[in-house]
Formats: sequence, structure tokens, C-alpha cells
Amino acid sequence: MKKRIKTVTAALLVLALLLLNGCASGGFDNSNLLRPPKTSGDKAKIQEIIGQKAGGEYILKYPRSGSYRSAVIYEDLDGDKISEAIVFYRPSVNEETAHILIIKNFAGNWKEMGDYTSRNTDVDKVEIGDITGDGKKEVIVGWSNSSGGSCTMSIYVAGRRTTAELKIEDTFNQFLIADMTDEGKNSIMLFSLAEPNVDANAKMLQYNSDTKTIFTRSSVLMSNSANSYINLNFGRATKKQTGVFIDTLSIGGQSETQFVFWDKSKAGLSNPLNEQKRNNEAINPTLRNSSDAICTDIDSDGLTEIPTLTLMPYNASENINLVAFKTTWNSYNTKKNTLDPVLETVSDMKNGYYFIIPDEWKDRITARGSRYSDSVTFYLWNKETESNADRADNSGSGSTVSVNSGGTIGDRLLTIQVFTAQEWTDSPNKDYIEIGDYGESVYAVNIPNETKNIKGIAMSLNKLPQYFVMTNK
Repeated sequence: MKKRIKTVTAALLVLALLLLNGCASGGFDNSNLLRPPKTSGDKAKIQEIIGQKAGGEYILKYPRSGSYRSAVIYEDLDGDKISEAIVFYRPSVNEETAHILIIKNFAGNWKEMGDYTSRNTDVDKVEIGDITGDGKKEVIVGWSNSSGGSCTMSIYVAGRRTTAELKIEDTFNQFLIADMTDEGKNSIMLFSLAEPNVDANAKMLQYNSDTKTIFTRSSVLMSNSANSYINLNFGRATKKQTGVFIDTLSIGGQSETQFVFWDKSKAGLSNPLNEQKRNNEAINPTLRNSSDAICTDIDSDGLTEIPTLTLMPYNASENINLVAFKTTWNSYNTKKNTLDPVLETVSDMKNGYYFIIPDEWKDRITARGSRYSDSVTFYLWNKETESNADRADNSGSGSTVSVNSGGTIGDRLLTIQVFTAQEWTDSPNKDYIEIGDYGESVYAVNIPNETKNIKGIAMSLNKLPQYFVMTNK
């Protein structure tokens, strides 16, 4: 319980929304950069080869997302300890499609190993890994168009002096590579969004060493409410079970998680969170009204947790918009197909922090604020007369919440307030104690005196670092 939350930058969460929409994304495109200034040595020779292949001037193409974001990637593909140069470019005259050029230094001379024309104008994402299972690395490229739409894919297999291209006919919106089956080689996971008369799905592609082709080994349906992908994360649900944790966003702003894994007993992909039912209707138990929380290893134990959101206890006469959400971080139990709570927090992603709910506060407190303000206040919750009537809340979150119509707010336990640096300087508030200063924001707390009602559970300044965790340091 007292483990520190793994830091995840708020900036990355924002970027995830922009980048993981994949091929369907639009807006500003900074992937087109003109040929760089003349250089010397190996870089000059590489530029010369690119110019020759382009027939003159060219435009470097930068991948829009993923770990590899350079137009020139250096990687030892064949394991001989000499890196190949992988170049993405487009001839600037009379051609709109993007190219991939693979070059290698042979005894001091850079020579072309392959130059291939894509079917699209841009590079969406690049992954490099062992697809064939021979211990060497292949280049997997998702190609996209600036106008949007689905991606196409090609895989480039390096030999001693040449390369081969394997084209994938399937289109998709996002992809990643991972050893899904624990067989010592990476599979290619393609994720599509729903289209008219076509369900969203996940496909697992693998390399056939006999035919030297890529084939679809398995597929599974995805949520058709997903309008974009927020986050794709290959990780562990248990010590033995790995899979892909997928956070999606609907048109209405709701997010949900799906967990796609290789089910050995069925010899195929499984997506159980998308298949659960309540009253004979499909229901995803992770459905939440915010994209702030995404799957992550929140307690640094090597397992990925799935977030769920519920409103803190409130009285039916209150303004529901003032009630804070509790984020419960859950491990996925693959045997029981259940979400098992690991950690409870109140999150303020706007200001970049989590507050871990202490064990002694669980089921005894409520909170107000953080969604529409720069503060959150925790209170004791008097539940002696609560109705304990569970129903779906009316906030549109899709979450289930106990509406404690008979409960009341009790003594205050803690207030966390975020000030601008200027506000803090101009109007120092003696009621607050500064606990962090990051950039233009000052984080401060007000801890009330202990009363009889909160004796034994009152917060103190020396205990606060166990529970208050910044996510944008």
C-alpha cells in the first residue's frame, strides 16, 4: 500500500492522445523536413546515396509515433556488429510516395542494400525486432497518408548484402510487436477501429519460416465504441501471463481498457474484458468517463494495473460535479476473469499528481474538487444512516457508485491546493504549507488540527510524502 506510484509524466498522457490515434490522426504534420545541410564523412556519403536514389532533391520523412522518431535510424540488423542506416525520404520532384532506403558500410564504402517505394505518403511508425526467429532484426514499418485513413505495412528482412520486402495486405490503425506466444520470436499485432459494417479487431501476424511469408495466426474482436487508441502497452497481468493492454477513447469521451493475450488452452487470442455481460448485455467493467488514467505498472511490481473510476461517496442532494473520482488500480486475474483492486488514488491529472488513499482512510472518507478546480479536499464520511443503494451514476461515466443519500460530510482531513507561482508570491497564504514547486506551479497543503472524530487517521506533514506523488517532475 505504501509503495510509491511509478512516475508517469502528464505530458506523456497528453501526447498519447495525439500520437496513438495512429493512421486516423490528422492535424499538424511535422514529418516533412528538407534535406539537411551538407556534412562530411559517413553522413556525407549517406546523403550522396539518398540524393542519387531520389534523382536530386529530397525530403526526409520522420515517423509520427513510436520509439524510432528519426528519418535516419542506425541499427545492426544482421548481428555482424556493423549498423545499417535506415533512411526514410521522398523525392521532392514528381513523386508523392515515401521511400525506405537501407544502406550499409562494406569495408569503408557505404552501399545500398535496398530501396523500396511505399504505398503511402508518410511514415506512421517504425518497430525493429526479430520477427523471423533467427536471432536477427527486421524493420517493420507502418505507412500512412497525411489525409488520414488506415495504415499499410511492409517488413524488411536484411541479408548479407541485400534486403527483401514482405508486404502486408491488411490495413490497420495501430500496431506493435511482441512475443505474444512465448515462442522466442515477435508477433506483429495489428489493431483496427470499427468502420461501417466492419467490426474493430486485433490480429496477430507471424512469420512462416518454410514459406518465408507473413500469415494471420489469430484474431479477436475489439470494442466497436473505440474511436481512437490512447495507449498500447505490452506487459504482464500475472507473473506467467503477458498480453497487450489497450486503452481506447470513444466519440463521447469515455475510455475503456481491453486486454488481448494468447490463450494457450484455446490456441488463439482472447479479449475477455470485451466479452463480459451484465443482464445479457455486453459491458466492459473498465468503462470510465475520463482518459486521464491509463494502464501502467502503478506500484512498480512488474505487473500492469488497469484503472477504474468511481465517484466518492456523496449525498443525493449535492452537486455531483463537485464530487471527486476515486481511481482504483486493479490487477487482472486471468483465472477468474476479474479485476482485483491493488491501490486506490485520487488523481488530478490537470495539475499532475496522485494522492494514494491511506489504508486507514478506505471506506471512511470522501473528497470534493480536482475535476473543475485546482484543489481537492478530503473529508471524513459519516455513513451511519447511508442507504447503501447501488445504482449507475448520472454523470455519464458508465461507472457504478454508491449513492449515500443518508450520509453526510464530516470533519476535514486534508486540502491540496495548486497555486500559480505568481499567486503564491503575491498572496502568500499562511494557512498552506508548500510541498513542491515545479515550473510555474506551487503545490501546497492545509492540514487541520486533529479532532476527536479523526483521531488515529489524521494526516500529518511527515506522513504526506508516502501518499502525495507528483507525475510531472
